[in-house]
Amino acid sequence: MKTLLKVENLKTSFYTHLGEVQAVRGISFELNEGDILGIVGESGSGKSVTSLSVMGLIDEPGVIKEESSIVFDDIELTELNKREMSNLRGNEIAMIFQDPMTSLNPVYSIKNQMTEVIRKHTNMTKSEALERAIELLHMVGIPEPEIRIKGFPHQFSGGMRQRALIATALSCNPKLLIADEPTTALDVTIQAQILDLMRDLQNKLNTSIILITHDLGVIAEVCNKVVVMYGGMIMEKGTIEEIFYKPQHPYTKGLHKSIPKVNLNQKERLVPIEGSPPDLMAPPSGCPFSPRCPHAMKICIEKASPLFNISESQRSSCWLHDQNSPQVEGFVKVKGDKYE
Repeated sequence: MKTLLKVENLKTSFYTHLGEVQAVRGISFELNEGDILGIVGESGSGKSVTSLSVMGLIDEPGVIKEESSIVFDDIELTELNKREMSNLRGNEIAMIFQDPMTSLNPVYSIKNQMTEVIRKHTNMTKSEALERAIELLHMVGIPEPEIRIKGFPHQFSGGMRQRALIATALSCNPKLLIADEPTTALDVTIQAQILDLMRDLQNKLNTSIILITHDLGVIAEVCNKVVVMYGGMIMEKGTIEEIFYKPQHPYTKGLHKSIPKVNLNQKERLVPIEGSPPDLMAPPSGCPFSPRCPHAMKICIEKASPLFNISESQRSSCWLHDQNSPQVEGFVKVKGDKYE
């Protein structure tokens, strides 16, 4: 299967008057055509900055470091100028932003906003763009799209606004769709509908999707691959089955323990992850999770772990996988010294 997106050693920082905020610190991952990749982690872990880096939307005081590489469909995005990147956005790569109310302009109708995007990236006339917009609104499940398209964002519910954003993002048949917290602030019923919609659209259009969220339940619903981020770094990555049934990093295990289980016969107390995320203005030199990790060793504090190969598809950044580490139940030791 062809690799659509390959991110290598991505480093994105923000230079403020107080110092450098190292939001993303050397992450690497791949996305194949037709895959749905979930990026999960706490607030401040670098998820959204990663997506904005891929979209080329990092503005001052933000900087993508020179050693970073973002290859999309054999194109090195970090080498494109603003005009070239603008032509690629919306046409080949599209994004659904976190808050639909602030993503849509309140003084323009849905019709104006959708047709503007379509006409910018295609050769369609006004009437053809309007017909395409109505078709897309119907595709995402908005009733009476011929009438609703004339409305303004404040006349739509939260779920309807999110559907309108998804329709706009899909207007030019992008190869890659990035969804940043697409179900935030939506009730459970609407959230389920949005996730079903994204899964259906992926099946119909074969669009690759990156889904960014802090909700493991959302990840389990639609994704087939997962990247777990913390402190601007990747803690673990693998298939959905590996991350949910064979987690190997203490942070991933902590996330599992901190969410309620609905299929248990008896009550079970939730186990929170003690402590706070690291200060990315002065990140720890070792593993960013070490101050909160129950298994932290001296080397964890001094040096960040490489990504150990647990299986062909699973990687975990934890020194407990080293063949010389103490034996800890539930963690796989890896023989040899060939790390990713």
